[in-house]
Amino acid sequence: MMKMFRGRRKLAVVVVSIPVILALASGCSKETGSGKAPAPSGAESFDMSKPVKLSLYMGLLQPDEWIQKYIIGPVQKKYPNISIDIVRKAKGTNPDELVVAGTFPDLIYESIPRYTVYKDLGLLYDMNDMIKKYKFDVSKLNPVVVDALKVWGSNGELYHMPLWMNFTALYYNKDIFDKFGVAYPKDGMIWDEAIELSKKLTKTQDNVAFKGLDPTSITGMAHQLGLNFVDPKTNQALLDNDGFKRIFQTFLTAYKIPGNETRGVSRDTFLKDRTLAMYPFYADMVTLLADSAAKGAPINWDMASLPGFPERPGIGYEVDSHNLSISSSSQNKDAAFMVVSHLTSLEPQLELSKAGYLPVTTDPEPLKSFGTNQPELKGKHLDAIFKTKPAAFHKFTPYDSLATGKLSPALAEAEKGKDINTALREANEAANKAIQEKLAGTSTK
Repeated sequence: MMKMFRGRRKLAVVVVSIPVILALASGCSKETGSGKAPAPSGAESFDMSKPVKLSLYMGLLQPDEWIQKYIIGPVQKKYPNISIDIVRKAKGTNPDELVVAGTFPDLIYESIPRYTVYKDLGLLYDMNDMIKKYKFDVSKLNPVVVDALKVWGSNGELYHMPLWMNFTALYYNKDIFDKFGVAYPKDGMIWDEAIELSKKLTKTQDNVAFKGLDPTSITGMAHQLGLNFVDPKTNQALLDNDGFKRIFQTFLTAYKIPGNETRGVSRDTFLKDRTLAMYPFYADMVTLLADSAAKGAPINWDMASLPGFPERPGIGYEVDSHNLSISSSSQNKDAAFMVVSHLTSLEPQLELSKAGYLPVTTDPEPLKSFGTNQPELKGKHLDAIFKTKPAAFHKFTPYDSLATGKLSPALAEAEKGKDINTALREANEAANKAIQEKLAGTSTK
């Protein structure tokens, strides 16, 4: 159901409303029936005798059905008097526009690398007071994820509560391997081995050109090598070094295989054209593969662990989680905390795990059921997911995107023949110029 959400000025915001308010069921406990909903750890009660309406900003794309099943449904079951309206990012509903309108939502759904805009707008709320108030046990959450989330604060602030963890794997099309009689990729390969394997798969047959491998992510490889993009002390870019030279050389080695030159279309090449044999990607690929199967076009695929580097074996892209945050502008922070904390509890985490989303709880039970409700994962080599350890979150700065944005154009220049050292030096200079311009703009405000 669509409705209009208006602020203090005449700015119309399109909201997809998914109501959760239900009458209290006759089978409720005495605690709920008395209007006191249990706090996350039972330490304190929050008065829920009156309905509370919250709004959730979806910075990431998820379908309504997903939101209903994994966010609103569990909240509805636990707290019948909380309702949630969904605000999707679009023209007119960008964070800065909602802040100006005075209508920014109570909650934010977002992934770890994408919080800069919210922090710049002062929208992040430190949940430590709520954690103490309700005696929420942070130790029940995966410490690697919590450490990555704390990077966004300078004094131990915790602005985000994780919902599920991302994972990476090397997805491969079994039919292409079978067509050319090549053995499937193994767990524990390094990038050089994956590139050598791709040479056997980069061929043309029956006028169809097949490609072996697209390494895909420059920043992902940087995470694997433990590199940073900007020095947090000096705000100077760090792109002109041996680590990034090695990454560029790895990409160029793959792209210089005759027939494997083109990059930038690998997802469609893998999913639609079905001419790419190996594609390293995140957990989202499972959903895309499931969608393809649901449309009557299944792909004969499996996965191996993400290739790495010999000096850092088994290290993948850096830790990434999808999280819920409470906005600093929310007038219902207690109710919002009920939502974000409950979704880390056993039952919601179990349902996410069954669907193929890595749980964030340290409780081992959800992981035992990983993928059991996702038909696309049946019979797949799921061990590949767990043989790669996410890299620790890098030393983040607000200027990282200004540096990382220079890497892909620099690689394109290197592909055209520019010397790698020159391409990276120029990228570093361009990044520093952009950083200085942003710093100057900030300082004049």
